[in-house]
Amino acid sequence: MTILDQLEQSQPQIVTRFKKIIENNELAHAYLFAGPSGAGKFQLAQWIAMRLFCLHVENNQPDETCEECQRILSGNHPDIVEVEPDGRQIKVDQVRYLKSEFSKSAVEGSIKIFMIKQADKMTVNAANSLLKFLEEPEGDFIAFLMTANKSSILPTIQSRSQSVEFLPISKTRLIELLQKDGITKSQAQFASGLTNSIDQIKLWLEDDWLDKAQKAVIDWYVLLGNHDLQSFIAVQKEMMPLAKERDRQQTMLDMIMLIWRDTIIEANQRDTGEISYQAATVQIEQVVGKTATKKITNIAQLTLELRRKLDQNISFQNIVEQLTIKILDTLRG
Repeated sequence: MTILDQLEQSQPQIVTRFKKIIENNELAHAYLFAGPSGAGKFQLAQWIAMRLFCLHVENNQPDETCEECQRILSGNHPDIVEVEPDGRQIKVDQVRYLKSEFSKSAVEGSIKIFMIKQADKMTVNAANSLLKFLEEPEGDFIAFLMTANKSSILPTIQSRSQSVEFLPISKTRLIELLQKDGITKSQAQFASGLTNSIDQIKLWLEDDWLDKAQKAVIDWYVLLGNHDLQSFIAVQKEMMPLAKERDRQQTMLDMIMLIWRDTIIEANQRDTGEISYQAATVQIEQVVGKTATKKITNIAQLTLELRRKLDQNISFQNIVEQLTIKILDTLRG
């Protein structure tokens, strides 16, 4: 399957739009591609580059097999420069290098193309450095900035780029892509219930954090299902060491909400394929077997308030401990 085939499946309207733009020679000097990872942002930038450099364009499409197309696909074309985070950030030195490339003439063609992956990871200095160049562009170039978090891009950069919004990929497609990256089906099923960002999932998998966090939530859930007061202690002993950073606190709260959502699915005898906690299907069945559906629904309603409380600067530990007490009261009532 070619890149174009993949894009026409996932982003057909965007592909049609850019075919017309290229055919009419109306490409802008800067684009901001916004959407979840895996949605095809980088693939579209590659396809546009191939369309501009391909030696055998037919029906307004690159053949993807000529020497120019192959160099683009392998990341070895001299007129295409890619930048991505060095560690967790795109640093000012990387943007300075990019700017130095901006000022050079194309080596082989008449245009240079710049692709900035995860542009939201630019430091403030790096973003301001890029902004100055976008305000006063030099030479013939096209810049593609890609992000899964458009709100983190400086408004001034957004205003000097044409924004293109990518549709989220389906859960089924996300799971397929994750498995291709070597992530197990169980992990992919669970993570896809929390986000549709492949990059975010990969971060969670570092140091086995996702598996550890999932286990902590399942252990807490099982104790609650047994009406065990040890569930209160489990918050401090098992959850807190994994929730030191705010973004991970938010994710763990989402995990808590997700396991009770799965419990509702099981209680209502809906398709168990919808359950994200495939590793806890037995435990979920046990809780459902001894808990009234109305109680499960009431508990699930309690979890919907968790993120809002964190936004109100209530500590993660207090939020989960208070929830634990309320769940125990509900189960015993």
